[in-house]
Amino acid sequence: MAYLTQKSDHEFPQEDIQYLAKEARDYCFSREMVYKDSNGKEQHIPFTLYPSPFPKRLFSTAREVQTFFNILVHKASQDYQFTKNALSSTISADQFTAKLFQIYEKVWEQGAAQVSKLNNECHSRTKTDAMDENNNGLCIKQVEINTIALGGIAFSCLIPEMHRYLLELIEQKSKSLNRQKLHVPLNPALDEAADGLIKAWELYGSERAVIMFVIQPDEINVYDQKHLEYRVHERNGMEIAVAYFRAGYTPKDYPTENEWSARLTIELSRCIKCPTVAHQLMGTKKMQQVMSNPGVLERFLPDKESVDRVRKTFTGLYSLDPGPVGDHNMEYCLQRTDRCVLKPQREGGGNNIYGEDIRHTLLNDSKNRTQYIVMDLIQPEMNRNVIVREEYTNVHTVDVIPELGIVGIFLSRGDEVLVNKEGGYLIRTKAATQGDGGVYAGRAAFDSPYMG
Repeated sequence: MAYLTQKSDHEFPQEDIQYLAKEARDYCFSREMVYKDSNGKEQHIPFTLYPSPFPKRLFSTAREVQTFFNILVHKASQDYQFTKNALSSTISADQFTAKLFQIYEKVWEQGAAQVSKLNNECHSRTKTDAMDENNNGLCIKQVEINTIALGGIAFSCLIPEMHRYLLELIEQKSKSLNRQKLHVPLNPALDEAADGLIKAWELYGSERAVIMFVIQPDEINVYDQKHLEYRVHERNGMEIAVAYFRAGYTPKDYPTENEWSARLTIELSRCIKCPTVAHQLMGTKKMQQVMSNPGVLERFLPDKESVDRVRKTFTGLYSLDPGPVGDHNMEYCLQRTDRCVLKPQREGGGNNIYGEDIRHTLLNDSKNRTQYIVMDLIQPEMNRNVIVREEYTNVHTVDVIPELGIVGIFLSRGDEVLVNKEGGYLIRTKAATQGDGGVYAGRAAFDSPYMG
């Protein structure tokens, strides 16, 4: 596979790159791998032309550790005092997180009617994003935990199929029989997500109940959502008693108090939420930092093995809470702006702060620094690949960085764990010059792993 991903442009002819890009674009439109731009025009999804090399050992490690993250998120979300203490400084500076916490607090005080929870995304679903770090050899390092609105789950299953097809075209063109497509694993994430929703419906116990997809009014990624909706109907044919959130992770989703009131009503209802507001709070960057503190993993994970394996995925994470420790961490960050990233409590891509922008942000608004955490910048292994977007008329090979996300499926009834498994993957690859890698923010592309 090296001849596809690591050669320079002159070693892999530009005319062949253009040929494959055209074939791939046709493939996308024929398989409805499309989304809408801001003007409502359909475009093919951003994608890499080849699957990116990913060590099989590390891929397996990421899958194995996912169930531990599922347990960690679930157990921590049930501990009210821990959650309150962990987020106390953040909610004083970040209004959005504060509003979510207010709902969490009301649910805790009043007691929700729901007895079951679906975490269908490592993420409630608890998704663990990871990169390879070439410090002391390759290893898995956690970028973040996402607990709401796993976008791209359907496309992440179609991309490996497209890459397999393109590899066959390459072999036909070169008259080789390397069967490289067998090194690209198929992705069960869409089926696993649909099965998770169906299991939740079965647990709810009413055939007259309905499924509710909570979406943004002008959603550009509607086709990815439709793939999951159709798969649920194919497998079940029934309507489902689950509130599945594909929105609600950004302040823009709550333009008035009506939206906040609706979210509270859902949280207090009997329906199974995916995710609950408690699980959503577990996906905040502040909670990611707190979970790296000594003793936290031991508090929620069952044994030393799970604690050790999760802790190995952490990179440096630092609080900016008021006091000497926060002051020290702020100074540490200001002295290492080229080796740190400033992370706010936001999802959706394009929110992190890098380089000299860190200095400007912290010095100009130091009183509200607790809305951020500091994270050591991961030094990733780079590959060579071609990123294809609708607006790119001439594509070429660039240095890229893949991020691996493992989908987690977790279903519980009270303290009883009914389902705890990993359920497929999602790889988003960005140009090495980019910061964070949101696909629909124009910073990344869908990818798949090549495990030679």
